[in-house]
Amino acid sequence: FACIPLPGFPILGIEWQKMENPDLRKAMGMKSDQKGVRIRRIEPTAPESGCMQPSDIILSFDGIDIANDGTVPFRHGERIGFSYLVSQKYTGEKARVKVLRNSKIHEFNIKLSIHKKLIPAHIKGRPPSYYIVAGFVFMVVSVPYLRSEYGKDYEFDAPVKLLDKHLHAMAQSPDEQLVVVSQVLVADINIGYEELVNTQVRAFNGKPVNNLKQLATMVEDCKEEFLKFDMDYDQVVVLETKTARAATQDILTTHCIPSAMSDDLKA
Repeated sequence: FACIPLPGFPILGIEWQKMENPDLRKAMGMKSDQKGVRIRRIEPTAPESGCMQPSDIILSFDGIDIANDGTVPFRHGERIGFSYLVSQKYTGEKARVKVLRNSKIHEFNIKLSIHKKLIPAHIKGRPPSYYIVAGFVFMVVSVPYLRSEYGKDYEFDAPVKLLDKHLHAMAQSPDEQLVVVSQVLVADINIGYEELVNTQVRAFNGKPVNNLKQLATMVEDCKEEFLKFDMDYDQVVVLETKTARAATQDILTTHCIPSAMSDDLKA
């Protein structure tokens, strides 16, 4: 029940759970005449994270009561998921949301926005960002990237860890990106690392990797003897800093790549 955002339309930055089970409702402190859905998770970058909490019960949106299955009245006695109400709003508009927390009712005026997805649905026509050192090509995961790597069935064929992030992970900050080693341009310096394809980079020399620009800056400014990348699945890549830098230029020349980084990272 995650909300799927459309460009230009706001979403409520939450994931929710149905409340059709009477024992669950009772345990959550709902009275017999109260209906609503339970908040499971809230996007950390969403305005809602400032006032709503996990396990709050959303009772109504803009004065319209939400049923225990997450639906609201629609035309001619039909019902529709309450995210329909959110999609009728514009980004920047406010909505009144009533929640039940510890058996008390709270009302919030929430400014609706488009939220930062950890794996963005599009890159708005820009060329992809990349950074290369010692033949390791670091890139940012987006839906177009997954599609280009795994085809239209990327939701079945991409690595499970990336799909899990695509479906469930939430960005912790507005500038957070999922950085991977996209491929390894084979050279003497990276022998033994050839199979590291589309594996997430977790940390560099002990510092967590938040986005590609930060990683590129850390590597470029590194004064230590080794470049050490902590990867997903507890794998490590270690390269000698001096020889890695020297090898980079040769590898770029061999593969006719004009620059070690995309223009957007140079800014």
